[in-house]
Amino acid sequence: MSKTIKKISIISPCYNESHGIYKCHSAVKDLFSNKLSSYEYEHIFSDNNSSDGSKEILRKIANEDNNAKIIFNTSNYGSQKSIFNSLKYASGDAVILFLPIDLQDPPHLIGEFIKKWESGYDLVYGTRDKRNEFFIMKLIRKLFYNIIFISSNRRVPKNISDFQLVDKKILKEMLNIDDKNPFVRTLAFFKTDNHIRISYEWETRKYGKSKEVLRALMDIGINGFISVTDAPFRIILYSGVLVSLFSIVYAFINVFLLFFFRPDIPRGIPTIIVSLFFFSGIQLLVLGFIGEYISSINNQVRNKKDVIVSETLNFEK
Repeated sequence: MSKTIKKISIISPCYNESHGIYKCHSAVKDLFSNKLSSYEYEHIFSDNNSSDGSKEILRKIANEDNNAKIIFNTSNYGSQKSIFNSLKYASGDAVILFLPIDLQDPPHLIGEFIKKWESGYDLVYGTRDKRNEFFIMKLIRKLFYNIIFISSNRRVPKNISDFQLVDKKILKEMLNIDDKNPFVRTLAFFKTDNHIRISYEWETRKYGKSKEVLRALMDIGINGFISVTDAPFRIILYSGVLVSLFSIVYAFINVFLLFFFRPDIPRGIPTIIVSLFFFSGIQLLVLGFIGEYISSINNQVRNKKDVIVSETLNFEK
């Protein structure tokens, strides 16, 4: 009885990456021609309406290699939406959620991901525990991932990346999530606890510039925070409770000092201070409750535009 050959899908979003498309395609092709020759694969490129000649390069690659499958989007929807939309086209037994065109996440680790998957794990995820970048960005990212770690009740690991291998049964559950603006790297963690980590060093870009400018990174970060916690405004609520408690304690201390030590404080000043702290705390408390409702509604009606695809290449009709 012949052994069924398993298929791996690999997603690479693309926006004005003409300088790196050939290198990315060749790296994956060489990997599956040699080390992973016992597997079938499909390399899905999702182009976000590039204007630098990327489309022409992708057409040429698709014409020469049937394993390269192309999705042309009508606009630049950003990497997260592009990845999530591409997952709907994946036909593999397992999917690499994200392999960047610039290869900062090393493709040779895909073999290690597959080994862990074959041993029974539903999710194999990479963590960027070492980064070759400016130290200020390192600090910002560290703070962000710590916030995500705490906000998700420790379900989402620190330094998590989109460079993950997900089994098709988990992918199916991920695609059932009705979120128009998904934070892809965290989705699988809310569908399975059967996962394992692979640590690696995030390499420097060898060519080109990052297309994720500061504003885009901030949008991704805020979206990630909102996506992993049921109530992002809970911090405000907790702050309101703490300020209110502090003001009550402060009031008792002032009453004690006023009656027993008679400090040289003009009458009315302690009352003003206590009132300021107390009502500020109440305002934060109420704002926190309002935030809870807004967050709950937001999780239900995040209904932004879906990705619109203008053309696909090499997909079965």
